[in-house]
Amino acid sequence: MILDHEVVLKNGKLMPWTEYHNIMLWSMNFLKYCPTYKTSFGNDPLYLVTSKLDVDGTFMYKQNNQGSNVYFGMKTYNCYYAYSGDKEALRPVENLIKRVAYYHTPEDWAWPDVPRTQDDSPDGEYTDEWGEVDKICMVAIGYINYFKHTGKSEYFTKAEHIARTVMQQIRPGDEMHSPLPFRTNLRTGEIVDPYTANIVLVIQLFDELLSSDHTTLDKGSLTNNRELLWKWIMDYPMKNHFWSGYYEDVISDFSNLNQQIPMETARYILDHPEMDPDYKTHVPELIHWVENRFGQVKRFGATSIKEQDGCFQEMSSHTARYASVVAKWFGVCLDEKVREEARASFALATYSAYNKYSRDQMGINYTGIEYIEPWFSDSYWDYMPHYFGGFSEMPELLPDNEDHIFYSSSVITNIIYCPGSIHYSAYNNSGTERIKLNFEPKVYTNGKPLAKKYWYFGTFRGVENILVIKREGVKEIEIRGK
Repeated sequence: MILDHEVVLKNGKLMPWTEYHNIMLWSMNFLKYCPTYKTSFGNDPLYLVTSKLDVDGTFMYKQNNQGSNVYFGMKTYNCYYAYSGDKEALRPVENLIKRVAYYHTPEDWAWPDVPRTQDDSPDGEYTDEWGEVDKICMVAIGYINYFKHTGKSEYFTKAEHIARTVMQQIRPGDEMHSPLPFRTNLRTGEIVDPYTANIVLVIQLFDELLSSDHTTLDKGSLTNNRELLWKWIMDYPMKNHFWSGYYEDVISDFSNLNQQIPMETARYILDHPEMDPDYKTHVPELIHWVENRFGQVKRFGATSIKEQDGCFQEMSSHTARYASVVAKWFGVCLDEKVREEARASFALATYSAYNKYSRDQMGINYTGIEYIEPWFSDSYWDYMPHYFGGFSEMPELLPDNEDHIFYSSSVITNIIYCPGSIHYSAYNNSGTERIKLNFEPKVYTNGKPLAKKYWYFGTFRGVENILVIKREGVKEIEIRGK
């Protein structure tokens, strides 16, 4: 047994205890039909109130971490909606976004019009004075993605306000001080904690604004600040590995390093190799650093990842995160040993899902092998998207005989799955989609056949019936069976 599930082995290798598709469906069902708790707003879904649950999925009093949940919640929805076509999956993260937006700071504070990133007195009211700058930027990225899905421009405007405030606070930084503080008193401006290595999330926000036709911010200023931040990452944490300053419920400490930041930094580099000419050296270095420090435990040959030095326990979200970055690195190096490393860790990470208290396809997920109380981050929103990251590079993880978009370089804003056809729209008018099909396709755009040079149907990384579409100047795609 691993937790509540019997171990499944095939030719001596660890397999998931159920299909990955089931893990995604059951986890999303828990969020969609989440139990509630009475607050001043009424009956609030638990994710609006607390970060952590008891093992049976009931309320536990714990500081909420709503800022990072907005980011990972929208990331989860982006992937899940393209994969499933289930618009109802937006509702939980939409509830969270609207509540966070309601509690932006006043205009006369040192950090004006920014979100509160955690709630020390979990009651559904986000009124804390202190906040974390990386989480503030994570909320802004979530707002932008919410705008892309809904067209609600006020959330794009909120993201711009956040970026403007953040840029006014950027400093060059040094070995002991990041260009932006980790924690600050949002009202007074007092720096509570001067260091976080999680600067790549700020860069991601600037990237989103730089690539947008809607931004009113000066793109030269965005670019200059982005370059300053990236240089600091390359000069300091990439060399000294002080990967510290992420989790809301612990102090930032150079002796308390974590796997979260180096893995998300590696993911960013793989998404933007033009930023790092040495990415083929740096990415495997980051993977091996995390494996050596946090992944010494092997279970049935699978690497199990612990969270941080200060909470040195195996957790499935981090095992899945590690697997997704390794899978993305496999997409570059195409080394079968790397593929197997990712596959095994993905399989291991399934065993915390759908615990013995789960019912009716609503998955109550442990956090991991050594930390069983569920968190909305680690058990759901910062767990599910890593599997989609694996799907995008390793389509053998997908269910058989089903149709799914398993990768898109753009946000998919509308999709309709029907037997023998898929019709979808993308936010960007150019991009790439990878789609597993149960039928032989013809591809159309705006009612006309898409030129064959823009799509391919066949084998992708050893998996058959994969359609790859490379859109140029079109947003609408219709796939029909021959």
